[in-house]
Amino acid sequence: MIKKNILQNPTKTNLIVFTLLWMVSVVLIILSVTDLFTQSVFQKRYIPVFIIVLASSRVIAKLYFNYFKNK
Repeated sequence: MIKKNILQNPTKTNLIVFTLLWMVSVVLIILSVTDLFTQSVFQKRYIPVFIIVLASSRVIAKLYFNYFKNK
């Protein structure tokens, strides 16, 4: 039985599911940590949040890169 790594060989379904999960999680993280409607998100105290968002965005970008490379 061959194990398939989702990050190295993603399918179109994996791409759609992970993209939707990523979008929802980024919005929820930003909404929960910051008071988005009353203050600016670009403050020094929110740097850890942006590091988390950038790290998750890098994983999604790698997923897309591998999908189009293996297509």
